[in-house]
Amino acid sequence: MIKIKAVKLMAAGIALATPAALIAQTPALEETRSNLKEWVDLKKLISEERSLWRVEKETLNEQIDLLDSEIQKLKDQIVAKEAEMSEADKERIDLTEEEKTLKQSAAVVEMAMGNIESTILQLMDQFPEALKQKEAVKLLSERIPKDARQARAAGLSSRMQYVVGMLGEIEKFNNQINYDETMQQIGGANVAVKTIYIGLAIGYYVDGTKTEAGILRPGPNGWEKEDRPELAEDIAQAIAIYQREVGEAVFVNLPMTFN
Repeated sequence: MIKIKAVKLMAAGIALATPAALIAQTPALEETRSNLKEWVDLKKLISEERSLWRVEKETLNEQIDLLDSEIQKLKDQIVAKEAEMSEADKERIDLTEEEKTLKQSAAVVEMAMGNIESTILQLMDQFPEALKQKEAVKLLSERIPKDARQARAAGLSSRMQYVVGMLGEIEKFNNQINYDETMQQIGGANVAVKTIYIGLAIGYYVDGTKTEAGILRPGPNGWEKEDRPELAEDIAQAIAIYQREVGEAVFVNLPMTFN
């Protein structure tokens, strides 16, 4: 500040001096000009530095805002990850409990499965031939384990599928009328014997010559025959109606007694 005041005083003195005085004071004038130029350069430098600082300040503020935003994002991500971890822990606990429950249920099912399998195999002896000879029934009965070693090799899931499949075939047969035709030795000759089953309750058979006919009923050692040759015509007519071999369906009276 003192230097600037001195420069102003010197400029005033130069304005009032005579040309001779100016000539005499040329070195002082040159010094004044030099000082004035330095002062202008300094002001210019200060102005440039201020402009540069404003730009740098704005850049720094933008960087600070960006970093603050990134920090907030990281905080949000941390909170979300912590929430996910908590949820994952909860799911892991739930899955562990579910697995425990499933294992307990599987143990109960496995204990009962052996009895179910043996019961179904015993029932096979009481099935009518038409049911025994079904491909699905034969295949499933072959796959049902017969001992503990086969049971371990098959696995619980497969054993359940075999049992459910077998029960499905039994239920299907029991819920409909089933037709079967076999060749049998009758009177020294092979004769076609036609049979219809009313579910697993009762069956009726008649041979092609209508000389043999009767009723089939389930028994402890398989289906038992009751010869009823007098029913041959009625049974043959019922089978023909079922096979749609007649033009008009009529009611046929057949005995329906059960054991």
